[in-house]
Amino acid sequence: MLHEIYIYPIKSTKAYKISQSIVQMQGLNFDREFMLTDLNGKFITARTHSTLYELFAFPIAQGIEIHHKNGSFIRIQYQDFLYSRNNEVWGDHFPSLVAKQEINQWLTDKIKDNVQLRWLGEQSQRKIKHYPEYNVSFADGYPILLCTEESLEKVKSECPTEITMLQFRPNVVIKGYSAFSEQNWHEIQIGNVKFLHTHPCTRCILTTRNIYTNQLDPKAEPFRTLKRINTNENGKPLFGINLIPMNTGIIKEGDEIKILSYK
Repeated sequence: MLHEIYIYPIKSTKAYKISQSIVQMQGLNFDREFMLTDLNGKFITARTHSTLYELFAFPIAQGIEIHHKNGSFIRIQYQDFLYSRNNEVWGDHFPSLVAKQEINQWLTDKIKDNVQLRWLGEQSQRKIKHYPEYNVSFADGYPILLCTEESLEKVKSECPTEITMLQFRPNVVIKGYSAFSEQNWHEIQIGNVKFLHTHPCTRCILTTRNIYTNQLDPKAEPFRTLKRINTNENGKPLFGINLIPMNTGIIKEGDEIKILSYK
């Protein structure tokens, strides 16, 4: 069963929980359609900029609204993105639209570093590595990340530090399966939407950042626990699976999950 749905309108900022979503070919609607970069167009994330976790963004009719933990906020319209420039996400170079300077200055003050806000535009120009027929948003590499409650409970049982699902930044959370069994799935269906599982998601130090304090765990948990209990053939820790939508549609909490084929 589909248990929870999350989007991150601005890459690497706080999660926004929703009860249903339109699935587009590039990912969930509004998910990672915006991103912060340095002045050269290189993406930044909470791996290095913990202040990103102090921002909460949600869609509005003509753009997004960004709230800071201090109570201040800024409303941004699509028309506030004035010109196109190349940017870079994990070695992918592609064009996006840059916000006007007063918006970038507001965010620079909050992030405490010189940043620019980028928007994908009406259609992402970025292709998925090894799947060039598909587009993807500003996500790390693939449109959707699926995690299971049972896998989380397994990690919790082995981990000396208290952790939450949001440390893994999922898009869809499902339950009703054995821990890590999702890594063996090939094609699945949620509601009326079919998805292709490309490969399990390798995890990084961002999983150790506490979503409430913004601090990195001093014991590097749950990264260390994953390194011990669930890795790929190269010893990289795994949690969740990367999905590509095979058609568009709507998914919602409570939807049935069907496993169509296995790897």
